[in-house]
Amino acid sequence: MALLSSIILLSCSKEVYFSGISENSLKEIKENYQKKNYSKDDIIAIIGPPLIKENSDNLWIYRTDKKTGIAAFKQTIYNKTLKLKFEGDILSSVEEINLN
Repeated sequence: MALLSSIILLSCSKEVYFSGISENSLKEIKENYQKKNYSKDDIIAIIGPPLIKENSDNLWIYRTDKKTGIAAFKQTIYNKTLKLKFEGDILSSVEEINLN
């Protein structure tokens, strides 16, 4: 009986599901882009290539989300789109859009 109860409890435990760029990388860029002149190569090294490139390769779009729960019933913690705008090869603005 104890074994069966343990199996049921473990199968119902909450897990964290994460996709997109990491929270730490996002935080680093948002806090430092005005102090540092991040190039496109720097951004790729920190968070990887963008999901979408637009506007003559000067607008890069990334997506990130975090959910918790069991596989069948997930609850969204956050769902964000990140827009990075470049002037030439240097990051000029960071816009974070919450999609929750």
